[in-house]
Amino acid sequence: MAIGDEVTNKLSTNRPETDFDLADELQDYFDRAGADLEADPNFRQRYLLDFTVTRLQDVHAHVNLGVHVSGALDDLERQEKFLQAARRGIVLKAIYIELADTSLSSGALLVAFGACLSFLFDRRYAQVKSTGIRIKEDCSFHFFDLEENVERLQRMSFDEELDIGEDLEGRVIAYFTDKGFGFIQTDEERKFFFHIANVVDDELRARLPAYVPGEIIPVDFQYGGNDGKKYPKAINVSLPEDLPTNGR
Repeated sequence: MAIGDEVTNKLSTNRPETDFDLADELQDYFDRAGADLEADPNFRQRYLLDFTVTRLQDVHAHVNLGVHVSGALDDLERQEKFLQAARRGIVLKAIYIELADTSLSSGALLVAFGACLSFLFDRRYAQVKSTGIRIKEDCSFHFFDLEENVERLQRMSFDEELDIGEDLEGRVIAYFTDKGFGFIQTDEERKFFFHIANVVDDELRARLPAYVPGEIIPVDFQYGGNDGKKYPKAINVSLPEDLPTNGR
């Protein structure tokens, strides 16, 4: 079993029963509305897809919507895994619904149902393959960009997991010579922003102006906080000491 599958299975196993209840209630709502559904336990476990809507009664349009329901707010680990599954193209469109169980008595299922229809047929979301929606206790709701939210939660987790000045390893994946900044990515696919002023290695400083898009340069760096920016900051960036002279 692959490591990713082990994590996904663990997520499914540790998932609160209330989440399954919420997902089942929303699935029943779709069923009563005449929708054709697929609910595969393997898909629920492997891809975090509670069910898939494949047809809507009296709607002559192709439908393939994967749905995940969560009773938890801003669950980073689960959102990351759902986003990964959505990127694999298992379904054409995927929606991650955060649904407060206390909102059920005030009509949250109807709101969730309507939001799914909006995501399917509103032209504003025609090119959007995955999204999140948060339904509050008063049944007010808003869509949110799942990728941006995952990045936001990751930045917040950095401050909890890492100390300023903590040593890290990564690779330069982009550098813009005219602007003097670029991005570093770690093996965990975490991205960090760095400025040429944060480079302390003379050889690297000399090499960066000739950077070619797509080039990968391994580096050592330290965590410099996030400053409220989109990506956390890398400081004291340098080439690894054991890097061969030609850097390849």
